[in-house]
Amino acid sequence: MTRFFWLMSTLAFSTLVIAGCGAPAPEAAPTLTTEAESGAAGPRIEIPEGDANWECGHASALMGIQYRTEWELANGAIDQAAFDARVASLIDSWTYLPTGQSPVTDALRTAKAAAAAGIGPENPEFAAATQGLVTACDHAGSITIVSALPEMGG
Repeated sequence: MTRFFWLMSTLAFSTLVIAGCGAPAPEAAPTLTTEAESGAAGPRIEIPEGDANWECGHASALMGIQYRTEWELANGAIDQAAFDARVASLIDSWTYLPTGQSPVTDALRTAKAAAAAGIGPENPEFAAATQGLVTACDHAGSITIVSALPEMGG
C-alpha cells in the first residue's frame, strides 16, 4: 500500500507541477539527498529486489491513468492541451520508472523503451510491450488492474 501511495503521490505532484507551470518559482530549489549511480542520469531509487508486485503495481497505475485520460478526452472532460500534458507526463513516467530484478523486469524494461516513441495508437510497439508486461505480471502472480472512473461506469 505504501508503494502505491508513493506512486499516486508522485503522479499527483507531477500533474500539479504541469498544471502550475505559470506559478511563481519557489524561493529555494529542492536538493536531492540520494546519490546517483556512476553514469546514471538521476537519483538512485531502491527497489525491492524480486518484487513483481511493486513493478506491476506501478505499471497498472500508469496504464490506468492513460485509459482514463483517453476516455476523458473522447468524452469532453478535458481539452486537447490537458490531454497532451498528461500524455507527456505519462511518457516521462514510463521512461523513468525505476525497475528492480523480478520475473517481470525484462518486460517492464521493454515497455519503458517503447514508451519513448509514444504511448498511443501511433505506437503499436508500446501496445505490444504493455501487453507483454501484463502477461509477464499474470505469470508472476501479480494482477494488473486498469480501472474506470465512476462516471465511466466503473
